[in-house]
Amino acid sequence: MTAAKLGAALAQFALRRPVTICMIFLSMLLLGAISSRLLPLEKFPGIEIPEIMVTVPYPNSTPQEVERLITRPLEEALATLSNVKRMRSFSSSDNAQLSLQFEWGEDVNAKGIEAREKVDGMLHLLPDDIERVQVLQFNTEDMPVFQLRISSQRDLSNAYDLLDRSLRRPIARVDGVSQVTLYGVEKQNIVIRLAQEKLLQHNLSAADITARLQQANFALTAGYIENPNERILINPKGEFQSEYEIRNLPITARLKLGDIATVTREMPRRVDGRHLDQTYAIGMDIFKESSANLVDVSQRVMQVINDIRDDPQFNGINLFVMNDTADGVTTSLNDLLMAGLLGALLSFIVLYLFLRNIVITLVVVLSVPIAICIALGGMYFLGYSLNVLSLMGLMLAVGMLVDNAVVITESIQHEREAGYDAEAATLRGVGNVSMAVIAGTLTTAIVFLPNIFGKKIDLTIFLEHTAVAICLSLLASLLVAQTLIPLLASKLNRAMKPRAKPVNAKPSRYRRLLEWSWRHPRWTGVFAIAILASIAVPFAGVSGDQEPQGFNDRLFLNYNLHQHYSLAEVEDEVARFEDFLYQNQEAFYIDAVYSYYTPSYAISTLLLKPDRPVKLSVLMEQMREQFPKMLRSEPQFGFGGGGEGVRVTLTGQSTDVLEDIAQRFVPVIADIEGLNDVRSESEAGQFEYLVRIDRERVHRLGLSSADVARQVATALRGQRLRSFRGDPNGEIPMRVAFDKELEYSLEALQNLPVLQHEGRVIPLHAVASFEVQPRLGEIRRLDRRTSLAIQANLDDELPLNEARDKLTAALSQLSLPDGYSWSLDGSFQRQQEAENVMLVNTLLAVALIYIVMAALFESVLLPTAVITSLLFSIVGVFWALFITGQSITIMAMIGILILMGIVVNNGIVLVDRINQLLAEGYELKDAIIDGSVSRLRPILMTVATTVLGLVPLAFGTTQIGGDGPPYAPMAISIIGGLLLSTLTSLFLVPYVYARLLWWRERWHALKQRASTMVSRVIAG
Repeated sequence: MTAAKLGAALAQFALRRPVTICMIFLSMLLLGAISSRLLPLEKFPGIEIPEIMVTVPYPNSTPQEVERLITRPLEEALATLSNVKRMRSFSSSDNAQLSLQFEWGEDVNAKGIEAREKVDGMLHLLPDDIERVQVLQFNTEDMPVFQLRISSQRDLSNAYDLLDRSLRRPIARVDGVSQVTLYGVEKQNIVIRLAQEKLLQHNLSAADITARLQQANFALTAGYIENPNERILINPKGEFQSEYEIRNLPITARLKLGDIATVTREMPRRVDGRHLDQTYAIGMDIFKESSANLVDVSQRVMQVINDIRDDPQFNGINLFVMNDTADGVTTSLNDLLMAGLLGALLSFIVLYLFLRNIVITLVVVLSVPIAICIALGGMYFLGYSLNVLSLMGLMLAVGMLVDNAVVITESIQHEREAGYDAEAATLRGVGNVSMAVIAGTLTTAIVFLPNIFGKKIDLTIFLEHTAVAICLSLLASLLVAQTLIPLLASKLNRAMKPRAKPVNAKPSRYRRLLEWSWRHPRWTGVFAIAILASIAVPFAGVSGDQEPQGFNDRLFLNYNLHQHYSLAEVEDEVARFEDFLYQNQEAFYIDAVYSYYTPSYAISTLLLKPDRPVKLSVLMEQMREQFPKMLRSEPQFGFGGGGEGVRVTLTGQSTDVLEDIAQRFVPVIADIEGLNDVRSESEAGQFEYLVRIDRERVHRLGLSSADVARQVATALRGQRLRSFRGDPNGEIPMRVAFDKELEYSLEALQNLPVLQHEGRVIPLHAVASFEVQPRLGEIRRLDRRTSLAIQANLDDELPLNEARDKLTAALSQLSLPDGYSWSLDGSFQRQQEAENVMLVNTLLAVALIYIVMAALFESVLLPTAVITSLLFSIVGVFWALFITGQSITIMAMIGILILMGIVVNNGIVLVDRINQLLAEGYELKDAIIDGSVSRLRPILMTVATTVLGLVPLAFGTTQIGGDGPPYAPMAISIIGGLLLSTLTSLFLVPYVYARLLWWRERWHALKQRASTMVSRVIAG
């Protein structure tokens, strides 16, 4: 069955069973309305990130030791995993981290199980004192949906119980909340501080006391006693119930723990800190259940927070919402809905101006809500969520949903004017354009197939959700146009009455231009070539670029500390810079400043006012010029996470050599105009205090080096014990340690008593020497080679492609030792990969469009006439981007991909009508001109509705998720390409159609002459 016969059959069924059709669409509307409430509302769809992180905590070590003992053995074991795209490792003084990146589309759950098996199989090669190895996987749903920061002029260091009991737990009980984490404040620990001199007097060691405490604090299930009447569980319990019990724990017959130690509650040593508005802050992250509605959960959490703010316990405590994902989603959804409604209103107005009939206009526009409802129902049953990407697809489809209805309504109207009755005109009108509407819908939908089934990257996976929304709504609009629209058209006799034609009407201007084009084919060809050649002008002025930094009105400021300092010194450094920022708060349009700092790292997040009148790059430059000179740091703008910005990665074998290379590279990169905040990852200026134990001396005293090392470790970090469970507020960590002064004073550490010999106490400095030496803060490796990165920020004026060229040219002049190399990473790699995939998918989309048209037209020649409109659409895209000052961003490339499926619709409608007239016996000239003129109105209406539906996005400020890339480049690309391709298609598609038929006839004539000559030669 041909497309025309299929369309007529559907229309005939609708005319014969009107009640059935109405009930089917009514049920679909209800289904869509219900699905809109059942669909999970998210910012982004839940996607498994193709990455596995292996983390091995190993505190109080050195990066070199961690790399040698842990990182390299793990790398060798995990390198045997298949399809590892990239392996990164980070060895620090506290842990080893390995990141394994896989290709998108890999089964990450299976890879995680395989990685755990590999790790379990080589645990015996790792140090014995490793407590645990974590193998982590990531999902986009693992991110917190709500971030709260708590600050006060009061001292909150002892506020753990208040915040846990009165804030964290009420929020955790909110319906839809899966987890609430509180950090920046900790509960008090029970610390048993041993007096080393007393231990030596009684010939005891810290290890003896630790073992005694571990034996005394236990809970054990021993088994059951069974008799004929009952079964009783025996549960021996030795847990401490009070601190009094701990102090009175017998150590020897005459000695209790309290005689040689003090038992107190202490706050753990702070290892990091946070500031909000220049006061100490505490953080809280709220996570939602995967099936919960994001906006509903956020509203319920916000209600609880507002109630807690009124609690007298929280007087003077500021609960600041740092990040509410639902707020960004709601903003984005509202912006999209407003843009969609405005676009729909503009489309309605332009349709009415064309049709001049309110009833027919309402019939055509009716296809929009019905198609969207059907699409929502389909998304629910296919397991998709309602997020900013799927809503973007529905928004893009709004202007296209009326296209099929417009073409079919115009065709029915044309048949009514030809004198046919309502039913005959409906069936003939639908049959005449069924081929065109089916081909147009399929070509629009099929462009997404390469993204759905082709190579997977983050962009194509996210684009799948947009594609599904567009395809479902377009297929629904096709179904509406083939059934419900013909049904309503057949019933509206008064509205569909023939339009009065003016007597002795002059030929339209479009007909006169077509006739001129027919008479002057060469001039038409010259004009076509001139339009194609004009792309050289915008092509030179439009270049590929990364998305500008700071969509979400935030700037990240890295302090780049010169070395490790005490936490108090880093806090003073941060506070000084915060003073500078708040002194210029109005000039820099700062709303709030949130800082996080550790002894080796500090970063401030500047939350900017959204209505600032200056560009972000200009504001950053103004700030740089006024940055104060800092004593311990060198503040620079950076990114909140990794993988962004300009990044040059150096790889080799030796970290020292890589640091030397980096020192040569940094000035060269900094000299490139447009690159700012250039620095390497090397962390110079860190030191370690090396304790060299005299083995012979220790051995003569009856000890071992390990005994002395354990005492030093106990003095500095203590020994963890089983937690204390006798407190009504929950478990309390418990540990054994020495005098607190040892944790802060080198002199006290040197005088640490390690042995009592012949009545004399031997201090640590008598059996060990001390040496200060530099050390690396972290050793990084990339694909099992040591690596070091140089990072920089990019000005808005320097496009990413140009930055790549300048960097390549500059760095190629520098010589490197054998075995060392550099590569461009960060945004370079991400954009290059995305552009390559999008380019391949676009070419595949063009091939699929051609295949679909060839199959429907049953011709390999005629689709070529339609394909020419694609070339002119690209010209229109570049001119539109050039005029509006946009760059070829990823959003613009998505717009080009969507454009591929839309622009051919006009050509399909024209060629299909010309073919029909030729089949009816028209001359070629009359068929081309009459067919084109008869399809002018529906083409102009469909293009106008599509363009006007996108105008609010093109000239608005709507962003993905409220804080992502703007939609404008995508909408501008579609509008520019569609407008130019429409103007050219109306003339050049008929022109190319005629030229192709002429060339085909010449080819057949040539073949015929050749065949005749061969026959004569053979006969002669």
